Amino acid sequence: MRLAHHLWRDTSGIWYFRVVVPRRLREALGRSLIKQSLRTRDPVQARAWSYVLSAKCAQIFAMAGQGGRGMGGVSWGGDADEPDEGDDLTQRLGLTVRKWEVETPDGHKVRTDGSQGDHENGMAALRAILERRDPSSGSATSTGSRWLTLDAAIKDYAEVEAVTLKPNTWAQRSRALQGFVDVIGGRRQVSTVSRTMASVWSDGLLRSGKSKSYVANCVSHVAQLFEALVNKGHLTTNPVKGLVVVKKREKAARRSEGHEWEPFEVEQLQRIFDPTNLAKPRMEHVRWGAVIALYTGARVGEIAQIFLRDFVTHGDTPCLKICADSDGQGIKTGEGGERLVPLHPDLIRLGLMERVDALRAAGAERLFPHMRIDSAAGRGNSITKGFGYYLKGLGITPRRAHGILGIHSLRKTVIQTLQGSSLSAERRRALVGHEAGGPAPDTHAAAYMRPWTAKELAAYHPALPWSCWLDFEKVRGLLHEKRFREAWRSEASIDP
Repeated sequence: MRLAHHLWRDTSGIWYFRVVVPRRLREALGRSLIKQSLRTRDPVQARAWSYVLSAKCAQIFAMAGQGGRGMGGVSWGGDADEPDEGDDLTQRLGLTVRKWEVETPDGHKVRTDGSQGDHENGMAALRAILERRDPSSGSATSTGSRWLTLDAAIKDYAEVEAVTLKPNTWAQRSRALQGFVDVIGGRRQVSTVSRTMASVWSDGLLRSGKSKSYVANCVSHVAQLFEALVNKGHLTTNPVKGLVVVKKREKAARRSEGHEWEPFEVEQLQRIFDPTNLAKPRMEHVRWGAVIALYTGARVGEIAQIFLRDFVTHGDTPCLKICADSDGQGIKTGEGGERLVPLHPDLIRLGLMERVDALRAAGAERLFPHMRIDSAAGRGNSITKGFGYYLKGLGITPRRAHGILGIHSLRKTVIQTLQGSSLSAERRRALVGHEAGGPAPDTHAAAYMRPWTAKELAAYHPALPWSCWLDFEKVRGLLHEKRFREAWRSEASIDP
């Protein structure tokens, strides 16, 4: 049963009864609108009163239509905005509405004889019917749920929903929720949180100088709490969802201002992979991670989670599987995340498979045996941080004030390099794990498209021109130097 159309709630959460007087009766009744504060924030109580007052209005309209004058003995009180939950609503509103008969949309009838006691019993019965029949009223059917506070809702969400989130995601969400509580108040009932209240919080973040994208992210996090409350029947609407949205043109404007990852220039790549410089990072997963990213364009988390069993051979082509077949692994959602990447001949030349064979012989399971992949900041956090320190030490900075350079820049460099080659867009997306772009050339393309073979995907090899400047002998010697080859045994206790 939906809320009656003549119920209206203002920004404070107080419910009002509001009925438009039929045009033909306005002169007889002396007004065009009947509006009365119900002095309650409880949707069930407001619904009960709306049925009673609707019945009385119908009686008044009928009397006026027969030539009667005035309001039929009904005295309408003022529009007080503050609820007074201790008094009887009849006395508070000054309404002589004791004799009435209503029928709810689901067929329940309640009738009173005009006495005060029967009126009170009738209202109690009507509220009981609505509480039992209408869990969508905005407050739950149980007394405990009806008075659910923000603090209690967040505690329940943390115990039930948060366990399914990545640690870093929950850390961001909990910060956003705490900021929301600081403004709205933890003791406020969730059923009384209005969109206007929520906008005070989001507007405050914007006024404090936070970027719109940051505020939109906070709004998205808080909206997840209220979405869970809607799904559980505590609420009917989400007052936070969509409160701040970064539009497509705004995202494009930010990119035009340089707020994005930058690819590396060739001169920067030469400095990064100069053997003299590449010897500076202490952790081998930083050096090997950068080399693998340079030749695969894989995401840093995908590189960090590689298991030795992920190195396979298809026909005569050695390949790396990007998958989530082992504990601790994960792939980006959507099509294209799980894929097969042929190993570039340069990686073979640099000794990647020799490293794999040596680790297998030593009984290891992962390519980087002692590197943490359970960090709250993501599986590739150790590589990301180590490579970031490395760039800072080399003095390599973004071209633009808002630009970003890091390990992800290698992925962007590979993608843009392949984009300028003769490699088809379909093969490029299959290699780097992007979803198919744009509409298919014909309606059967998706259904009839077969997976690319490893040999076909290997067409990307000549498109990467790093061999024209990379010093293979020195870089290979550096990657397999004894002091680095043994370093993995002590990496478990070292954070780059």
